[in-house]
Amino acid sequence: MEQYFFLMDADELPGESLNSSGALSDVEVYFSGKTVLDNGVEISAKIEVNAENKNSSVVDEQYLDIKTAFGRLRVGETEGFNHNFSYETPFVAYKDDEIIGRVVPQRTVIGVKEIMTFERFTGDAFQIGYESPTIAGFTVGANYFPTTTQGEDGLFDKSTKDNNSWEVSGAWEGRIRGGKLGFVGGYFDSQSRTGGNDGETAWNVSAQAELGGFTVGGSFIRSTPDDNLNSSTLGLATTYEIGPWGIGASYLRVRADATTSAIIKDKIDQGKLEASYILVRGVKLGMTGFWVGQEPAGGPEFDDMGLISSAILRF
Repeated sequence: MEQYFFLMDADELPGESLNSSGALSDVEVYFSGKTVLDNGVEISAKIEVNAENKNSSVVDEQYLDIKTAFGRLRVGETEGFNHNFSYETPFVAYKDDEIIGRVVPQRTVIGVKEIMTFERFTGDAFQIGYESPTIAGFTVGANYFPTTTQGEDGLFDKSTKDNNSWEVSGAWEGRIRGGKLGFVGGYFDSQSRTGGNDGETAWNVSAQAELGGFTVGGSFIRSTPDDNLNSSTLGLATTYEIGPWGIGASYLRVRADATTSAIIKDKIDQGKLEASYILVRGVKLGMTGFWVGQEPAGGPEFDDMGLISSAILRF
């Protein structure tokens, strides 16, 4: 359960009258089960159910895992392993910048929801994936999505949907004196619908270092879709946690073509300062101050700033 209340000073378009306060909720219930066969094979399943249904299906994700000494086979509706492997920019208050993306009015061709991993292209569509065992800190994962449309099953018409998407990612994590260090990289490709140009090619990298109570990390993704509206996104952050307290700062930079081979690009720059306090195990309170500058190609610049209070319950 995640509950957010915010206050914001936002630039308006003619005819708009934006309220200075608002609230957000994200509530899910997870059901999971596991059994281990006599031969040591582990079979598990998970279903994520939306506790509130706002323009989405009741079931968010559902998938089956079969784990052996040779790795993990995953089948079902969920994101690929690139999302699981990749390091989000470090945080202390809440998990990702999707919240600020929901708070601030979108003024450019690209938003910032789940933008740093390949989930941006596939969502929780049906997939089959393989994750290798971890050897000397290295893990490899690969996924195949018949289509990127969640809830699609059976045959579908390739003239109406993008199709045959795949991704492959590699991750390494190792210990350093007093902490740990990790790197992740991945590649994604999908085919356009027949006669269309909605296919996608992308690659991303991320890294994170933990030393004592400090965490420093960054991620970068480059997207080159078939419609030639290319984009690049960079995220950098650092946090420090001591006991129940945490503080952090981050920066997000997006550059995206608004038209084919555009010289002037859509631009997003975002800065965030945050603090958190763990009330009891599983309950975290947070406060975030943010500034977002958006500059549509050929349009006016928008500067929005505000405060977000958060209460996160996760058991």
